[in-house]
Amino acid sequence: MSSHIRRTLLAAGILLITSVIAIAQNGDPGEVRPLPRGFADIELGMDIAEVQQRLIDHPDFFYRGEPDVSLLPAGQDRVIETGGYSHIRRAIFQFSGNALFTITLLLNPQELDHYGLYTTLVERYGEPTSLSPQMVVWQSDRTRLSLERPLTVRYVDIPVFEQLVDDGRARRSVRELSRRRFLDQF
Repeated sequence: MSSHIRRTLLAAGILLITSVIAIAQNGDPGEVRPLPRGFADIELGMDIAEVQQRLIDHPDFFYRGEPDVSLLPAGQDRVIETGGYSHIRRAIFQFSGNALFTITLLLNPQELDHYGLYTTLVERYGEPTSLSPQMVVWQSDRTRLSLERPLTVRYVDIPVFEQLVDDGRARRSVRELSRRRFLDQF
């Protein structure tokens, strides 16, 4: 066998081994992953204390602690709003009861662009569930991930969100029934 053929086979073997190692480490580039339950190590369903600790430890957030936590006027639900560094301008973490049910990341357009983020999400999670000029949505039975304009990424816990919508409908129905009973007195 000539030295040229040996070098070609050696180069092909090295290329094959490198490709196998890369796929083993990163997964198949064409492989669609399940939707994440949150951003980095902050996941939907976590309690407020755990989210606060993870925000303190996370290098992308400028979380100062309790001053960044507020109560929503409609109940005992809490919101954490914090600044970010570099890629994240602001982040909002909304809780229902004590469980995280939405994560909203307002991203820095100087560092990221809509198309680049869109192509990354399509490569990871496949084609979106819905697509419009203002919003791209990927959805599973548990999680909704949306890329919105201006450059915003939102994670929503679907079961909790649906329960809140149903609770709101029930409250409106009770108010309407009460209103009708009141009006019937005239």
